[in-house]
Amino acid sequence: MDKINEMEILAKIRTLLALERNYLAEERTALAEFRTGLALAVIGPTISTIIAYIISFLELEASIFLDVVNIVFFSIVTIIGLWISYKSRIEFRKTRKKKIIIKKRILEISKSSKEILGILSD
Repeated sequence: MDKINEMEILAKIRTLLALERNYLAEERTALAEFRTGLALAVIGPTISTIIAYIISFLELEASIFLDVVNIVFFSIVTIIGLWISYKSRIEFRKTRKKKIIIKKRILEISKSSKEILGILSD
């Protein structure tokens, strides 16, 4: 009977560890989105400045229109980058909280068997 109980405990722990791996993948995805958003937010104003400098050598009527288009486009790109970073940071926090809950559950389940707790505590 004791052997069956330990097998059930190990099965639960394996399931929780698999769920934790899924949350790790979600964290990596959120961090990649965060990195992409930061890249858009930082590169947008820089490229806009470079293009504005290049446009300044054109005729006056054409350069005003192109400056407005340039500023609007890269402002939108920068805002999208900030939004992606903000959204991914929220997802990262949610996933981190879920991982903490899973680790607590693994510890609670492993406390029911001294042998399993000995294995996991190393």
